[in-house]
Order: sequence, then C-alpha cells, then structure tokens
Amino acid sequence: MPRSSATPRDIRRGTGTWSFGWRASVSSSRPSIGCCRRTSSSAPNTVSDPADGNSGFIFDIQRFSVHDGPGIRTLVFFKGCPLACLWCSNPESQQFVPEILFDATKCVACRGCVETCPRGAVRRSGAAVAYDRTRCAVCGRCADACPAEARTVAGRRVTAEEIVAEVLKDAPFFATSGGGVTLGGGEPLAQADCACAVLRQSRLQGIHTAIETCGHVPWSAFETILPFTDLFLYDVKNLDAGVHRAQTGGDVALVLSNLERLAVSGATVIVRVPVVPGFNDAREDIRAIADHVARLRIRELHLLPHHRLGNSKYRLLGRPVAFRTHEGVPGTHLAALKRVARGAGLIVKVGG
Repeated sequence: MPRSSATPRDIRRGTGTWSFGWRASVSSSRPSIGCCRRTSSSAPNTVSDPADGNSGFIFDIQRFSVHDGPGIRTLVFFKGCPLACLWCSNPESQQFVPEILFDATKCVACRGCVETCPRGAVRRSGAAVAYDRTRCAVCGRCADACPAEARTVAGRRVTAEEIVAEVLKDAPFFATSGGGVTLGGGEPLAQADCACAVLRQSRLQGIHTAIETCGHVPWSAFETILPFTDLFLYDVKNLDAGVHRAQTGGDVALVLSNLERLAVSGATVIVRVPVVPGFNDAREDIRAIADHVARLRIRELHLLPHHRLGNSKYRLLGRPVAFRTHEGVPGTHLAALKRVARGAGLIVKVGG
C-alpha cells in the first residue's frame, strides 16, 4: 500500500464530519464502530459493515496520485486492516477506531487540551503537558482546541456520497490523463459495502475505478465489487505460510485463493510485491511469486521497494517501530529482482 502523505490538517479537517460512534462510555472491548469492529489487540483485525452499508471509515483522501493506477488519481484511504505488517508505512491505517496522533515537538504548552479533555487524559507536567492514552476516549476535543495542530485525529466516518463528491472535484484531471479513483487503506474490502457504493457511484459518473487490496478478506467481498472495478492492485508478500504469518499476522492461503478466483473471473489484475529486506528480497522469493503469478495468466507485476517514510507516525501514535531495518533496497538489487521476475514472462515494473 502507498504511504499516506496526509498532514495533520488533512487528517483533522478533511472530507466528512466528526461522527466516530465511539465515546467514553464504551467498554475496553471496543464494540462496533460504524462499519467496523476491532477485536482484542492480540487477534487479527475483523470488521462488519453497518446496516445501511453506505457509510465508511477513512483517514485521508489524497489527490494527484500517480502511483496507484493509470493517469492522475484520487486515492481514498480506508481505515482498518485485517493484517498487521511489521513494516507498514501507514500505521494509522491499521486499527478500526479513531486514533490521536500527538507531535510533542509542535506542542506550545498552551494547555487548551488540558482544559477541554473530559477524561483527564491530558494534564500539566511542569512547563509541558503529559498525555495518558489509556484514559483517552478519542473524542477529538483536544485536537479542536490545539492551535499548533500538535494533536490530530486519524479516522472519520463518511458516506459514500461524500467520498464521491470529493472525487468528482478531480474529474477534469481524470479526463485529460486517463486517471480515476483508487480505494486503498488499510484494507478497503474490510468495508466492502461502502467500497462497493463508492465504486458503483464513480462508475455511473464515468470514472475509472481501481482498488488496492491485501486479499485477506472473504471472497464474498470481491464478489460485491467485481462488477464496478476496472483494476485490482493486488498485494502478494510471500508464498511461505510461516514467514507470511510471522510478519503480517495473516493466512497466505486465503490471499492466494482469492487471487486465483479473481484471475479466473477475468478481472484486470496487477500483482504488487512490497520488497522488504530480510522478508522477501531474496531472488528465490521473487522467482516463486513471479512463477505463481504467471501460472494464473496474470501478465503484470510491480516491485515496490520498502521505505521508512512512515516511521515517524509510530512515534505520533505512541507505538514502537516494529520493523527497524536501516537498509533500503539497493537499486542494483531491484534491477536483479526485476530480471528474475521477467524470466517468468511477466511485464515487470519497479514502483507503482
């Protein structure tokens, strides 16, 4: 998945309204939040769509994207993912609940957050302020009160119509570039009903539609959106079941089963491989993936080199960086991996 380039202002004041459906009165088990439900922190993420199927949970809308499908695209980031990849560049996308991002370097100690917090999660600490996440209900009041935007909220609930209205603002760029809308995340198919509504309404407006997916969802989610999706950008991370589960928390058999069914359906699919040092950057790893993709008669594969641009977000979320490699993927090695993948008869591109 691409890295969201959202600034705190984008995250806080983007499309939609403050309607989280999660307040201080809920229990620590975190029940259903709009279209999403998160299980215990040690279990894989699971979700369920809302009764109306028309609202979704997003954390960013990024314009003028050129790496997520053909032409100039508007990229909608859905919040929540069934996987927990250790190298994730959008950690604010993983959980199915709103989250506070706190940048202490921006804090001017005005104490507006202290005065407005109803739970006492923010308190004075000498000349600065201290933040206790265990007491925070993510009501968003501290973010509203922060003039320096040191506190922002990632995650808001919106309707499909609101998303499409934002997407349509970029229609002139789509027309001249052959672009369109791409749904990413997180995992948009974890909110399949809302994703389907956005894709269907976009199609009715003549907009090219694409979706980025990790594939770790029930096949029924794909069936829902198939009639309205022009392009699937499908992640395959590693074919080894043990390695895949250890690094992502997910079942590669489900990912590969859905990919095969998608290929058989006749959908247009590009397989994308995040090339991560020590995880899948050996030639044997890429050869195995490329051979598997070729057997499914999928023609194109993209190699996406790992980067560390999202590491600072872990600090803002109060989390440790789980994947601490200081190495990128050298260009010479990427070129070698590209040659390996092309050996399977595929069209291979480095980057999205």
